[in-house]
Amino acid sequence: MGRIPQLVVKGDLLPEVWEASIINLWNEGVDYAKESYRVEEEKDIIKEASMLMVVRKPLKQPMVHMGYEGVMSLDEYVDDVIKGTKDYLIGSGYDYTYHKQLFEFEIEQKQIDQIGQLIKKLREASFSNRAQAITWMPWKHYYVDGPPCLQRIWCKVVGGELEMHTHWRSRDAYHAAFANMFAFIHLQKFIADKLGVKIGQYVDHSDSYHIYGQHFDSVRNFLKAIETIKNKETKWVDKTFLDRSVQGET
Repeated sequence: MGRIPQLVVKGDLLPEVWEASIINLWNEGVDYAKESYRVEEEKDIIKEASMLMVVRKPLKQPMVHMGYEGVMSLDEYVDDVIKGTKDYLIGSGYDYTYHKQLFEFEIEQKQIDQIGQLIKKLREASFSNRAQAITWMPWKHYYVDGPPCLQRIWCKVVGGELEMHTHWRSRDAYHAAFANMFAFIHLQKFIADKLGVKIGQYVDHSDSYHIYGQHFDSVRNFLKAIETIKNKETKWVDKTFLDRSVQGET
């Protein structure tokens, strides 16, 4: 067709929106390719579209989709993004972490707390359009094996609520997007709490929202499962319920 489909999904709940995004991508995405992270491979076959996702009530339960394969590591990933628990791995398997890029952005031998700057800007002018943080380092990221997928976050206080937009150059829809959204909604809450405001809608845009060819069978099984399971309470669960289940509580 010669163009990337531009898809939009909106809903109140995080698992609702993510699930719909996978369905829409599978049905309307185009088969194409991308550069591979694997050294032995030049490119990966993917199903691809651009995707705009709007979660109107980001913290409203249920927040967890049981069809996401990394559901048991969500809290660990939140700590990675907000607290920097994986920063020590940079240079030893990691080319970057989002915490490092957002809270300790390095340029000219200086570190910049971009989240701190963003909060300061919104305290000064909650209506500002300048409250953003970036990750891409053009002098570096063209030359590393795994450059950051997230490119920018943008925030604004609207009607006493903090709205957050995130912009991604490339995204593994099936294995990464749900955890990304879950963690950045918690970052949104972190910023909102610092500002003393409520959390507003979360808007998420990916230039290339894709499913890898080697995961097509897994996605087919996922789609069959959600079609079979009509009870939303079975596939979408409260985070507190999941935590109790992990701890063996009833």
